[in-house]
Amino acid sequence: MIEKIITWSVQNRLMVVLCTVFVIVAGILAMGKTPVDAIPDLSDVQVIIYTEYPGQDPRVVEDQVTYPLTTAMMSVPFAKVVRGYSFFGYSFVYIIFEDGTDLYWARSRVLEYLNFVAGKLPPGVTPSLGPDATGVGWVYEYVLKDTSRTHDLQQLRSIQDWFLRYELASVPGVSEVASIGGFVKQYQVEVDPNRLLAFDLSIEKVKTAILRSNRNVGGKLVEMAETEFMVRGLGYISSLQDLEQIALGVDRQGTPILLKHIAHIHLGPELRRGILEWNGEGEAVGGIVIIRSGENALGVIEKIKGKLKELRRGLPAGVVIEEGYNRADLIRSAIHTLKRKLMEEMTVVALICLIFLLHFRSAFVAIFTLPVGILTAFIAMKILGINANIMSLSGIAIAIGVMVDASVVLVENAHKHLARDADKKSHTAIILDSAKEVGPALFYSLLIITVSFLPVFSLTEESGRLFKPLAYTKTFAMAASAVLAVTIVPVLMTFFVREKTFPPETSRRRRLGIWILSVAGAPVLVAAGGIAGLALPNWSLAAAMGVSLFALVSLLPQRIIEESKNPLSRFFIRLYRPIILRVLKWPKVTVLISLLLLGITIFPLSRLGSEFMPPLNEGSLLYMPTTLPGISITKARELLQQTDKIIQSFPEVQHTLGKIGRAETATDPAPLSMIETTITLWPEVVHEQIPVKRFFSNWPGWLKEPLTWAWPEVTNGKILHQWRRKKIERFFTSWPDWLKKPLSWIWPEERYMTMDELVAKLDRAVRFPGLTNAWTMPIKTRIDMLSTGIKTPVGIKVMGPNLQVLTDLGAEIEAVVGQIPGTLSAYSERITGGNYLDFKIRRDQIARYALTVADVQDAIVTAIGGKNITYTVEGLERYPVNLRYSRELRDNIDLLKGVLVTAPTGAHIPLGQLATISIHKGPAAIKTENSRPTAWIYVDLTGVDVGTYVEKAKRIVSRQVTLPVGYSVVWSGQYEYMEKARKTLNLVVPLTLAIIFILLYMHFQSFSEAFIVMASLPFALVGGVWLLYLLDYNLSVAVVVGFIALAGLAAETGVVMLVYLDQAFDRGSREGTMASSGRLRDAILEGTVERVRPKLMTVSTTLIGLLPIMWGMETGSQVMKRIAAPMVGGLISSTVLTLVIIPAVYALWKGRNLRKGE
Repeated sequence: MIEKIITWSVQNRLMVVLCTVFVIVAGILAMGKTPVDAIPDLSDVQVIIYTEYPGQDPRVVEDQVTYPLTTAMMSVPFAKVVRGYSFFGYSFVYIIFEDGTDLYWARSRVLEYLNFVAGKLPPGVTPSLGPDATGVGWVYEYVLKDTSRTHDLQQLRSIQDWFLRYELASVPGVSEVASIGGFVKQYQVEVDPNRLLAFDLSIEKVKTAILRSNRNVGGKLVEMAETEFMVRGLGYISSLQDLEQIALGVDRQGTPILLKHIAHIHLGPELRRGILEWNGEGEAVGGIVIIRSGENALGVIEKIKGKLKELRRGLPAGVVIEEGYNRADLIRSAIHTLKRKLMEEMTVVALICLIFLLHFRSAFVAIFTLPVGILTAFIAMKILGINANIMSLSGIAIAIGVMVDASVVLVENAHKHLARDADKKSHTAIILDSAKEVGPALFYSLLIITVSFLPVFSLTEESGRLFKPLAYTKTFAMAASAVLAVTIVPVLMTFFVREKTFPPETSRRRRLGIWILSVAGAPVLVAAGGIAGLALPNWSLAAAMGVSLFALVSLLPQRIIEESKNPLSRFFIRLYRPIILRVLKWPKVTVLISLLLLGITIFPLSRLGSEFMPPLNEGSLLYMPTTLPGISITKARELLQQTDKIIQSFPEVQHTLGKIGRAETATDPAPLSMIETTITLWPEVVHEQIPVKRFFSNWPGWLKEPLTWAWPEVTNGKILHQWRRKKIERFFTSWPDWLKKPLSWIWPEERYMTMDELVAKLDRAVRFPGLTNAWTMPIKTRIDMLSTGIKTPVGIKVMGPNLQVLTDLGAEIEAVVGQIPGTLSAYSERITGGNYLDFKIRRDQIARYALTVADVQDAIVTAIGGKNITYTVEGLERYPVNLRYSRELRDNIDLLKGVLVTAPTGAHIPLGQLATISIHKGPAAIKTENSRPTAWIYVDLTGVDVGTYVEKAKRIVSRQVTLPVGYSVVWSGQYEYMEKARKTLNLVVPLTLAIIFILLYMHFQSFSEAFIVMASLPFALVGGVWLLYLLDYNLSVAVVVGFIALAGLAAETGVVMLVYLDQAFDRGSREGTMASSGRLRDAILEGTVERVRPKLMTVSTTLIGLLPIMWGMETGSQVMKRIAAPMVGGLISSTVLTLVIIPAVYALWKGRNLRKGE
């Protein structure tokens, strides 16, 4: 069938070319519209239920709100984890769904179950759904600053809440804008109990009077003078004076008693559970922009920045907006890295093809599949909704070298046939025969590479979401190259793989016209469009000049050099021939030596550690220490500013945005004991940008763009910011300067500080008693906390019914784990570390005064805690009115005993007579997983891989910690992902190998040849394992993906080798000369030595094409290196061993058959 496709393509060249052009245009359009992000969205499908229960402690919130909700949500279809958080005054319930669940379907199901359970909640408690965002939705954070020092934090918070927040929420793609920091304005009515007593008033009467004095009414309609008027009674409170004038009654003389007579009325801050800090300078006000799931992060950020630019005109004088965190920087850096690596790889591959073939037009045909295959992958990405990110583009990056393999072999085989049959057949017939000879084998080899990625598609949850984009893009790129290899490549070979461009009968005038049109056509067309006023992109003239240069080189006559005369081929043939002769002389010894090398590889393999994923340098750090529970908001603010000030003092830090507690969003369940400081780092070097006026500066962009390459309009000036550098001792360090200077260009004696070294210095600098440090990355942490709730690489979850027992078990495990080598820090949450002031109501005493429990509790809630009883209406703004006693009348137990409770008889009874007041410890927050209370231990590591550490820690903890009946321990964090990925791969990898074997049999129609190729795959592991060992890389899912890709490449190398060996053997068999071992040796030499060029080309394009990834140090390089490392090392060993082992095994197999035939 493949041969028929090749024949049809060559016979219908115009149709194939038009289809290819259509694919190119569609790919360019898809590439322009593909959403861009830094990394794939790794977070699970989540629905958050947020419920406020003001004034209630975590135990009450858990029993009355969180527990009913979690038990109900466990029945929601496809819900895999229901995680509950009960804090002071509010509850979070996170429902995590199975992979593949549609977010909006999940929200509708949760809403259905929410309606069912709503009747079981306390009166007035109304749960709501959180935003339709994911764990990586926090893409942009900003800070409001007052440079004029005329606006306080309350005024800045009002600007954020009532101006910026709603304007930014209207930006397409934004799900929510959360406010953080500053103070929400509150009208505070602090009553004096002595004055209440003097006027014989109760606090309930004050509350009722305020409520009745804050209302608007409508009086329907009246008609006057033939005009209709709507009647309104205006009475909303809008100022302190309005509150002061509220009448509470009259005294004995009939004089009105006003609110100002019995209370101190003033503005103050609303109770807050979160603080924002900027650069160690003090408190600030800010906002967090959260985008919807599936949105184009970079596009939304650009719209946000554009909207903020518009809104700046509406800000008060002196108020400015500064960026606190902008993911666009990471996105651009990551995409820039990938684009550059792709260009480097394509350039390297093109040069290799040109060097081996020494024919420009043939090299063009060989690399033509690269851009078209990449554009095809972008079409698939657009259809499947895959973002352009580090992982999806990495799939293309690792496929580039392999994508040209089929084209390379086709072109090289065409060269062979042209040299052999140039005078016997027409040019088209020669090309067609050469393509049909190797086309089917190449198609199957590419199909095997495609199928080899099936294990990656089987990955689930976070590992699947991380690597499936890579698998999709690589698979589609390889599938596209396989199709192109049997369609457009044979067509292009008929046009370009020739020595002379024009037929001999072409006239000189016609040739000149073609030359002029080809070379000058594109630039003239661009210039005409620019002069006509068309809006041309800046790169248009440069692209036109590139087309002209390509046309110029293509039109020149180029001689096709035979392989035997190619200097590079001759070198490799001379090198390879003596090796293969010795191999054929001692084939069994060769196989035994190879098996010995395979056995030795067990040593480095046993020394490799394991991890889920290598660290991704996001360009920012997240400092996430944990304080002891019960910390006050005042102390939290002080601690946050101190840590931020120390961090900001580092020259590598651009700015710090510190947060303690939570922002006003359901996506942030952080308690007041959790600090989150986002640290934005400078690039390693920041130069002053100096604009330079050029003679062409006023020219149109399309015209001056090529000139800016030689004479840039912006140049680098002095260094503004630079990371600290570290000395490196070299063997020539003590040499004289004139001697070591040339060597230092190759081996620098200084390098910039690494991210790990910076974190170590920060960790040593930020040390406070009671503060447990944790350093990580912003995106990674939010994903981990959503998926597992754990912010460190390793987490231990202890589950059981009793909170005190959980606290004790957590502390015991913390002590044991802290002594294990490799533990940087271990911190167990103090569940029962909260401080409680309990009022135990004495029922016998309240009965004496005809009081109920609710009467006493109302006094406690209002007079002591303070209660928001209504809201003022000031235009579009709303502010609470809070009623309570003055602080100085409720700041110790003795004063609290004097709080008055009004009895039905009018008597005022001190609270101390009605209740016993005591201080106790209790839960500061309660966490549950699937309705079971849980305590978490956070473990940070140093100098050890996750897999090794956890296996050792599990043994030690199980041996030293005894769990009571009904309690269990779950190991979580990255280890949880590792185990799930390992179980999946253990099942799917053998199945994939079986499928590859079946495909090999379908092609060769021989179990023996399929077995030979499969037997060569383990030898590919040799180089990969040794390179990982030398680079000190751990085994991770990224490394496994690299080995999976390597398996396909090794199979392709084996297929190509066997195809050439079979061609030579079958040719000898048809000629009747394959009757002795000598003839067999000659056939093997023909299939190996004489065809060494295509084999080395296919390997070189892949191997050398991956080298730019290996020496990269930019954002995203850490992950790409782990994928490329086993491929690079494995390709080296696979190529060397395949060039040796397969001929040896082939000689033994065919020699045995020959002896049987005799």
